[in-house]
Amino acid sequence: MEIISKPYLLLLKSGMSAQGNSLGSLVAASKKVVGGTGTLFGGKAEDVYYLLWRLFPHEMVKNGYKYSEVRKWNEEFGNIETTTVDFDDRGEYSNKQSRGGTKRTEKVLPGISPFVFGKFLVQNTLLVRLVDVWPDPVELVNVPTILVDMDSELRTEYQKMISTFESEIDSRDDGHKLYLPLTSTGIAYPDNPFTYPSVLFKNEEGDREVIWTPDHLSQDRLLNKEKKLQEIIKGEMNEGRKSIIYVRDTGSSVAGRDVRPRIKRVLEEVGAKVDILDTSSTQTNKRSEWLKKKIEKEGNDVIIVSQELVKVGLDLLVTPTLIFYQFSWSLFTINQASRRAWRIGQDQECRLYYLAYKDSYQEQMAELIAMKNKAASAINGDVSTDGLSAMLGDEGDLQSMLIKSIKKGKKLKGSTEEWVAETSDRARAILAGIGKKKQPNLQTQFINWVRQHISTEATRNVLVRKADTISANIQKCEVAGFEFHNGVLEVDLIAAFGIELVADGAILSHLVSVERRADKRTSYNANIFEVQEEESISKRKKRSAPVDGQLGFSLFD
Repeated sequence: MEIISKPYLLLLKSGMSAQGNSLGSLVAASKKVVGGTGTLFGGKAEDVYYLLWRLFPHEMVKNGYKYSEVRKWNEEFGNIETTTVDFDDRGEYSNKQSRGGTKRTEKVLPGISPFVFGKFLVQNTLLVRLVDVWPDPVELVNVPTILVDMDSELRTEYQKMISTFESEIDSRDDGHKLYLPLTSTGIAYPDNPFTYPSVLFKNEEGDREVIWTPDHLSQDRLLNKEKKLQEIIKGEMNEGRKSIIYVRDTGSSVAGRDVRPRIKRVLEEVGAKVDILDTSSTQTNKRSEWLKKKIEKEGNDVIIVSQELVKVGLDLLVTPTLIFYQFSWSLFTINQASRRAWRIGQDQECRLYYLAYKDSYQEQMAELIAMKNKAASAINGDVSTDGLSAMLGDEGDLQSMLIKSIKKGKKLKGSTEEWVAETSDRARAILAGIGKKKQPNLQTQFINWVRQHISTEATRNVLVRKADTISANIQKCEVAGFEFHNGVLEVDLIAAFGIELVADGAILSHLVSVERRADKRTSYNANIFEVQEEESISKRKKRSAPVDGQLGFSLFD
């Protein structure tokens, strides 16, 4: 029996997970298996180690590996960072709870040797991008990270938090353990200085002590990042576009860290209808239906959701705008979430926005994500000099890199200015238009009209693809019944067809007929007399040809 399976390989890469073991059992019981994934690598060589064992165990045995030798794999095709810490001898208490002496820790860092592809994957893998199987893909506009200045009061509190942590790190024997809560707090606190809880730390005696307690800001004020989010949403709403806002802090462990109620209230102030999708909203396998109902039937403009809930198995075709208000620590999660709307069947331009506070850990994290993506994209064929550098492991993983840069006190490579310079004209135009009041242009108004009045998907897709040309013809007053007057598209179907109820096919023919006539004029301009003569001869023949057994009558007259 032949079984073709398309598992989410992203979730099956773990060594001893139930899902991973299920994949192994499925492969063992099947004659043939096709494994499909959108994210093969996340930047580390070990990402494919167990997948190769489950899909091609003979290859691994042939190359001298045992199932348990993932460290050997990382040594040969990846990077391992070894950290050695020597504790000073402080007398009789220096080895309390066996914690004295020398400690050595190892950590697997991003970095993939190109030989992994040539040796194990090239003969077993077919790399196909979405655009290779999507005949007419819509544009995916990746807007560079929008950096927002902190409010003066927020910046003061933020600096107090940093100083408090740095003081504790320098004064404590176990101060190095505070770098993790420092980075987590530095990323999350600026988005919620209203209810953010005190930061607790479990010391060596097992007691929890308070490291830092924030002075909460008044909830009546509006922060700069929230203002920028309002500007983006108002612009998307003016174009009739629906949006998803990605967050990380949902209050699942500490209620005070939940940013969703605040974002919902902030957006409702500008007239947006907002809802929140969480684990209690609906069953996992019905999230797509829930989302479609909220957008299409209940008229919601925005849905707030954790990136973890949508990273696999959910298409966001009804929400073509995705806004990362907060970042996940997982590059897998970010990349999966960023492509949920850009799927086959999408007929609207897809936009990705990223928001971060300037001169903060959020900005550094945004740069880290961009750098890590270079390694992930390099193995998939989008190779640049920086990508190869990252692929070979010049940089560490997300949180350890952030901690390393904090310890060294130097800024990371890269800047949003460079990203803007490298991005598309469309992304620059969108970036420049945020916050500006503007009437949608003719092309946008035409596309919105098509989506509202054309029910046939195939016809709708054709008209959207040809929107640029059709809009130009409308601008030149060459399409009967369609006028662009004082910046507003006016459609009169009676002027165009003589009736109001018109089939989609007739509208399609009407709108593209100008283009066809123009093509015909261009193609036959040099031989216009010959064409006219041929048409004249053809008509004379048709008049004299018998039709339905009668002479002298033609259906073509």
